[in-house]
Amino acid sequence: MLLNASGIVKHYGVTPILEGVSMQINERDRIGLVGVNGAGKST
Repeated sequence: MLLNASGIVKHYGVTPILEGVSMQINERDRIGLVGVNGAGKST
């Protein structure tokens, strides 16, 4: 396993956007993060 994250939370002001997100990235997995400009990918 290369990366394991759990219990991820993201708020926009006081509004929860993500709660309790978990992910696991294994060696040799290929991942991508896509979205329109200004969608918050860098956040």
